[in-house]
Amino acid sequence: MNFKDLDSNTALSVFCNQILDGESAADWIEAVEKYKKLTGTRFRVLFIDDDNGSAAYKDFESAIQSVKLHDHTLVLHVKSLAPESEQKPGNIKPRSIVDFLLAFPNYDKADVIRLHGLTGGLPAVAKELDTDIPIEENLKLLLRHDSAFSHFAPSILQKLFRSPESYHPILYSIACGKHRLSEIAKDIGFPNNKCGKYLEALIKAGLVKAHKGTENGFARYFLTNSYIKSWYLYIYKNRMLQITNPQGLFNKVIESLDKAIALPALEESCIRFIDNKYKIENGCFIDHYVKGKTKPVYLKHKDGFRFKIDCIIENNGKTLVCVFPHSFDEKITKEQLEHYINVSCRYGSLCSEVSLVVFSVNRFSDWCVHQASILEQLFCVPLERLKY
Repeated sequence: MNFKDLDSNTALSVFCNQILDGESAADWIEAVEKYKKLTGTRFRVLFIDDDNGSAAYKDFESAIQSVKLHDHTLVLHVKSLAPESEQKPGNIKPRSIVDFLLAFPNYDKADVIRLHGLTGGLPAVAKELDTDIPIEENLKLLLRHDSAFSHFAPSILQKLFRSPESYHPILYSIACGKHRLSEIAKDIGFPNNKCGKYLEALIKAGLVKAHKGTENGFARYFLTNSYIKSWYLYIYKNRMLQITNPQGLFNKVIESLDKAIALPALEESCIRFIDNKYKIENGCFIDHYVKGKTKPVYLKHKDGFRFKIDCIIENNGKTLVCVFPHSFDEKITKEQLEHYINVSCRYGSLCSEVSLVVFSVNRFSDWCVHQASILEQLFCVPLERLKY
């Protein structure tokens, strides 16, 4: 549904024709009530052009609140008709894992994370997903040669650059694990200065972000959204396979999906939670942690105690020791949490104020929840709180 350039009455008429199959309604409240009745008890996802400033949208939003449609339908906003300058993943706010959990209430959490990672949470890519079919069928929908998943990335580059073919090798190299300028330039055969200029253009376009480590000041480059990585890993060099052997492509995706896409994208969601929860400003990752290569920090305390930490973030004199999910089946046990608390205390003796943040796909035990309630510097974060 698109509200762009429509007054409220015209938008209501379009809503009735497109969404209610031609059934009339006197006002927005009646239209939303009929939509709720028409779709029955099954949870739905309704895609709306993200034109929040219009009077038509405000009337629609008011009716949603009045009818309590949010209990029944997840309304996702799509900037499908935004100006070309805004049509890039870096400028489109992705939907969170929590949004996807609401949209797919009958899916396992692991499958929701997989879909969220593949699509990057981008409504323009996820719009073809069907909440009523198994995940295997949804994956095959995404991998079709004519799907939005297949065409969104190249269409974005076509709009952003006059010669998009010059940028594909760089993005593909980053997707495959090359993160330093020298690594990327060597991989694609570009001089460093030429590669650097292309990277600056990709950063400006919102497709790439630069992270400067504390070890030597050299930047590492990462893709801004997991969808971009998914497209380059699975579609960029497999166009022919999409047509000649779609099952082979499906098997290729299944084989590497969790390690290459889903778990790293879950870590990104955890980091966004940290960034929003703790208002990270000019924070930096300890350089031992190579984000994107899943290498943890291995340290040894002066008393001989050895430990590893998934991620350490320093911010304005405070330190966050972070533990990310290592698998979809992992559950944080009492012994594990006691170990992480011990690690945090040992690390705290080496630096300033330290907080421990533990993320889990699965429910924390009552003991873990109790510990978080009595220890001021301990935070246990379940999947359902990753709303960023």
